[in-house]
Amino acid sequence: MTPAIDISLNFMPAFYTKHTGITYGEAYYFDPAYRARVERTEALFLHECLGPYGAGCASPVPSANLFIQPVDLIMRTQGADWRLPDDATLESWGKPWAELTPAEIARIDPAASAHHPIIDRILDQYREMKKLYGDRADIFGTRSGTMNIHTPFTTAHQLCGESLFIRMMETPYDARQILYKVWAIYQAIFARICQATGAGLERINLGDCSASLLSEATYRDGVLPVNQSIASTFHSVSYHSCGPSTHLLKAFREIPSLSAIELGPGTDLNLGTVLMPGCAMRPLVDPTVIREGSTDQVHDLTVSMLHSTARAPAVTLCAWSFDRDTPIENVATLYRTVEQARK
Repeated sequence: MTPAIDISLNFMPAFYTKHTGITYGEAYYFDPAYRARVERTEALFLHECLGPYGAGCASPVPSANLFIQPVDLIMRTQGADWRLPDDATLESWGKPWAELTPAEIARIDPAASAHHPIIDRILDQYREMKKLYGDRADIFGTRSGTMNIHTPFTTAHQLCGESLFIRMMETPYDARQILYKVWAIYQAIFARICQATGAGLERINLGDCSASLLSEATYRDGVLPVNQSIASTFHSVSYHSCGPSTHLLKAFREIPSLSAIELGPGTDLNLGTVLMPGCAMRPLVDPTVIREGSTDQVHDLTVSMLHSTARAPAVTLCAWSFDRDTPIENVATLYRTVEQARK
C-alpha cells in the first residue's frame, strides 16, 4: 500500500531576497508586524510560482508563531554573539564553553539562563503578539504541546567546539555531564516560556544535527543515553539527523516513543524503514541536487526516495535549505513526481 506522501518546503531567506527584494535582519525576529509582512510576501511568491502544487497561499495569514533555532537561543544565553543578516537566518558566533572546564560548566545556573535578557525580550514580544493575534500567538510552537529543541549533544557541540569530541573520547563521564547541563538549561528556558503561553508539553522534536559525525560506539556511549533519558519523559518523539547516518540507524531505533524520523542525504532509507517500521519517514531532499541537477535527476532522486520509504506508514519529503539559486522548475519537478506517486 502506498503511504501518505507529503512535502515540507522551506527556502533560505536569500532565495526570497533574490526574487522579491524582502529582507530579514533583526526586524524579522523582533518586530511581529514586520515578520508578518515577510511571511505574506513569501507565501504570495510561492503561490505565484508553485500554487498549482499547493505551495504558498493567495490570501496568506501570518503564522503568529515566533521561532528562533533552539541552539542559537542557548548559544546567546551563554554569551555567543548574534548576527542578523538581511538575506540569511540568524547566526551565532563564538564557542562560549570552549575554554571552560567541566567543573565550571557544572556551576552554570540554568535559572540564570532562563532569565537572560534575550528571554525577557522574547517574552516582551509575545505580549505584543497577543495584541495582534490573541490566542493564536505562540513561541516556538509550544502551544501545540511540542518542545522543539536541538539535542544536548548538538547544542554542546556548538557551545564547546571540537573540545567536546576530545572529552567524549578521553573523559566520557565529564562529556555526558555537559550534555545533561545543556538539557537542564533547555528545561529552565522552556518552563519559563510555557508559563507565559500556558502550554503543556507532551511531544518533543529532537534535532541532532551533529550526530552523524560520531561513530556508532561513541554515539551509543555518550549521546544515546541522554537522548533516551529525555525521550522517555514524552508521549511522542520525532528525531532529526542531518547527515549520512546509516551507521547509527540501529541506535536511533532505541530512542523511546519514536514516531517520526528525519534522515539526511546519504542515509540508507530502505534500511531505516525496515528497522523502524512504525515510524513516519521524513527524508531530507539533497539541496545540492535540487540546485545543480537536471529535472531528470530531480525526478530520479524523488522516485528513489519514495521507493526506499514505500513501506513506511507516512512519508514527508523535507525539501529544506534550498538556497538562492535553486531553480523553481526543479522544485516543481519534485512536486510533480510526488503527485504521480500518489495516483
